[in-house]
Amino acid sequence: MAACRWLDAAGMSITRQCRTDPEARPRPFAPPHCPNRACDFFQPREEWSYRREGWLRSPAHPRRLQRFRCLHCKRKFSERTFETTYWLHRRRLFPQIAALSVAGAGLRQIARTFGISHSTVARHLARAGRHCLLFHRQLLHASPNWEPIAFDGFETFEHSQFFPFHLNLAAGRSSWFLYHFTESPLRRKGRMTVEQRRQRAELEAALGRPDPKAVERGVFELLRGLRRGTGWREDASNPSLRSSGDEGFSTSRPLPPQLHLHSDEHPAYRRAIRRLQDTDPGLRVRHDVTPSTAPRTTANPLCAVNLADLLLRHCGANHRRETIAFSKRRQAAIERLAVFLVWRNAIKWRREKKPGETAAMRAGLARRRLSWSDVFARRLFPRRNALPGVWWSYYWRKVRTAVLGSRQARHTLKFAF
Repeated sequence: MAACRWLDAAGMSITRQCRTDPEARPRPFAPPHCPNRACDFFQPREEWSYRREGWLRSPAHPRRLQRFRCLHCKRKFSERTFETTYWLHRRRLFPQIAALSVAGAGLRQIARTFGISHSTVARHLARAGRHCLLFHRQLLHASPNWEPIAFDGFETFEHSQFFPFHLNLAAGRSSWFLYHFTESPLRRKGRMTVEQRRQRAELEAALGRPDPKAVERGVFELLRGLRRGTGWREDASNPSLRSSGDEGFSTSRPLPPQLHLHSDEHPAYRRAIRRLQDTDPGLRVRHDVTPSTAPRTTANPLCAVNLADLLLRHCGANHRRETIAFSKRRQAAIERLAVFLVWRNAIKWRREKKPGETAAMRAGLARRRLSWSDVFARRLFPRRNALPGVWWSYYWRKVRTAVLGSRQARHTLKFAF
């Protein structure tokens, strides 16, 4: 047996013994579709044809890469085009930065750990957040059935405490799986000094007052995303989507005949449910209300979403009380939440004191615990119907932070999207 070197899904170099059996050796990479969004074969189709065109060497890659040309649009690309770390120089740090972001570390703490700039960490987390949005939806596409849903709002802020917002979370009551989230800007409330009230009035005069129905709209989008599911599927070459073997998921996801919802007594929640029923008259909704003053124990029907709030506050440095690591932009908070969503559902044990299953395993979405290498195994492309409702604006970084004016972060890259 001769030693050979190859790359695993996370891009890390591994030494293995190649057997004489040809089937045991790594197979040559075959692109599943054209990566050009303007090409007719951007959607995977069997009749697509391509040809190999030499090799490519990259300073950031330890081995040479096969190059290809699409015979339809003539676009050239390589193996690395289908890697999650495409166009990243610090590619080895990508899964480690994602892991540290849910371990309570802030951007500058992560940057000091690896000796890099905090802006590099921010770019990696933005890429990881966009990827996790797509990964979560394709994972959710495999849901075999529905369970009662508990939903509530997690309050945090962006830029300063004068700009609070809700992260509306929906979790399965029995599995604790986080199914969906949206965001809603709020007006600062509570006890304020005379100076703080004056400053709030000045900011609202200059930037406008937040929509008083923002929570209703956010919860409506949350419930609509639960109702519609995903209805999409990536190419079969992605190991996270195989329907057989150790990593497989089922592929059917029927619409639920009834939504069984649990929430607290927030008046906007009832209005959002009525609005959902007006847009979908055939939908039956059972809505149970639990007072927010009820003890937050495992016997509380809202335990799943309360636990998600606790973990989000504990594991996210940007959501802790009186922290200097707070999110400067709401868009960045959403991207970090997407990373947290995948970690909580598929990587973290459902119960730390009783390991053995994850929330995704309890919900019937995964057959084993996933790792960051599994999550980032293959680059995911944003396709038609890939993301529900407002998640498209999250992916393309269209969520505005009012105080920044025209200095908004937008996702405008043509190739490394």
